[in-house]
Amino acid sequence: MPFTIRLFALWLAALGSPVFADTTANYVGPNAAITMKVEIASNGDVRGATSNPNSYFITRDGQGYMIQASFNGPAVMRVQDMATVMAEQMKKMMPNMPAGAGKDAPAFDLVKGGTVTIRGRQGTAYYMGKSANGALIGPPIVVISNDPALAPIGAAMQRQFDMSLAMMGHIFGAANPFKSMQEILKSGTPLVFTGMELDTVNNEPIPTSRFDLPAQPLTLDGVRKNMGAAAQ
Repeated sequence: MPFTIRLFALWLAALGSPVFADTTANYVGPNAAITMKVEIASNGDVRGATSNPNSYFITRDGQGYMIQASFNGPAVMRVQDMATVMAEQMKKMMPNMPAGAGKDAPAFDLVKGGTVTIRGRQGTAYYMGKSANGALIGPPIVVISNDPALAPIGAAMQRQFDMSLAMMGHIFGAANPFKSMQEILKSGTPLVFTGMELDTVNNEPIPTSRFDLPAQPLTLDGVRKNMGAAAQ
């Protein structure tokens, strides 16, 4: 479950506010084994990448794209086309599964804890749940800061999560097992997000070329072929 939410985070399909300056946020995982860099332009464009050098994500003009390395150069895929192909592939693997079959999935409800400090920043912690004796379970799944200086990051993370849930509509239907996380992300900026911690933040200008697509987006049929090859 935490991996799924982290994957959602990497879509980075955010719509920022023009009053924000350029912002770059770096998240790190345990022992820095995983890193995630989020670049947010003042006009709302976003670029996100993990320590995996073979793929990254761009949102520009409100549209999300995934860029993957391939033998023929970078493959640019629209997020909505990827969602279509994912639904098609799932239908092939489970032809008898009705749309919205995941609507009965258990709700991923988080439990609010107290204030914690993450790399010098304070925020409210949320946990997986409570044990029978009332103790909070495990480390925080998410920690939320209300620092206004971090607001551009919070806006990006919130809106990409909303878009990610919309993409998964063919599984969940009208249900939303992640409503708890969705509401929490609306309240501020994540200092911790499923094990990754916000490390450094700066407002240095970001070249507009960072948000350029390296190639024309693939057609829907091209996405089918590219994702089929990846699945194999």
